Amino acid sequence: MKDKILLCKPSFYDVTYSINPWMKGVAVNKVLALKQWNQMRTMLGTFDLDINFIEQIDGLPDMVFTANAGVAYNNKVIISNFKYKQRRKESLHYKNWFLENGYNTIDLPKKLSFEGCGDVIIHNNNLIGGYGFRTDLKALKYVSEKLELNLIYLKLLNPNFYHLDTCFAIINNNLAIYNPKAFSEYTIKKLKDFELIEVTEEEANNFACNSIVFNKNILMPDDNCRIAKILSDRGYQVYQINTSEFIKSGGSLQCMCLCI
Repeated sequence: MKDKILLCKPSFYDVTYSINPWMKGVAVNKVLALKQWNQMRTMLGTFDLDINFIEQIDGLPDMVFTANAGVAYNNKVIISNFKYKQRRKESLHYKNWFLENGYNTIDLPKKLSFEGCGDVIIHNNNLIGGYGFRTDLKALKYVSEKLELNLIYLKLLNPNFYHLDTCFAIINNNLAIYNPKAFSEYTIKKLKDFELIEVTEEEANNFACNSIVFNKNILMPDDNCRIAKILSDRGYQVYQINTSEFIKSGGSLQCMCLCI
């Protein structure tokens, strides 16, 4: 993970529509959501990260999930084309922020759906990308070409895990955790360079794979003690945080953190 990240305070966060199976109209406790986000921000501050902020726009409740804004690499940012109309206005606000902060922005062809680091990870000169629900395979090919990265594409099969960052997380150069029910056996074999640790169904539903990893620190959604212990036994410091209010929208920690 890079040491520079972008966060968005949940000033107007809510669940006001449904664009994934997690969004069931359950009321958000906004006071608790802010408390949970502040705890995340505080913990990330202890990791010695360069934390940047974008202001949330009223009427764009999912803007708090900054990972979906695009993908940044070598001062270039490819801005997302959100699949659902409810989120499309976010793109302009993110683009303006990156322009104001000195980044070179690249727009995708409008016909291609792409949801940024919700569906891609840059790792060892590779673009590991998930497609099938929110991001098009053609978009992954376009992004990898623009960023001059080798593409490893993974088809997502389970609508509950509609973004790659909900079902796969790289821990280090040789280790990753994943939800086996989100991929076919053929797809997961493409990740042959990793030792892959499976999360349980319960851990997958607790968004264990939506963890933030920085050096030997792992910030993980709570109620994932089994996988946390496995990683702790391998020398990682694992911190668990309650993200109940954000899971109501189908997101958690990694969804709220964009590496820039």
